[in-house]
Amino acid sequence: MIRLSAIVPVLRVVDVERCMTWYREILGFSVDPFPGVAPFDFCVLRRDDAELMLRRVKTLIARTPTAHDWDVYLRLEGGELTALLDHARRRTPLVRGPELMPHGQVEFELEDPEGHRICVAEVLDDVSGFPRAVD
Repeated sequence: MIRLSAIVPVLRVVDVERCMTWYREILGFSVDPFPGVAPFDFCVLRRDDAELMLRRVKTLIARTPTAHDWDVYLRLEGGELTALLDHARRRTPLVRGPELMPHGQVEFELEDPEGHRICVAEVLDDVSGFPRAVD
């Protein structure tokens, strides 16, 4: 029987180097660009058991994202959302949250240098201090 081992989102970006640096510095991904020197054609980003790819395109796709219109949804485990939130908000603006969602997860959103929305979420034991999401 065929076993599917992963689904890896691919984000199209104009500047692979700038974006891979953002994902490394803000979200802690390791980077594996190709070719070995800039300008890079693509980059595999890895953190724990998750992967994300960046692929270079000539022109940026016009986007006008809104809240809850993310391109990547990162679900965390281990109770570390607050630490990642604190780290991220010191380095890049949040575009939404943090807020407690009706389904019990705390979520916040970031935007990478080329406008892709990244939603980070985790179910936390202690949600005190997080405002509830407004419909």
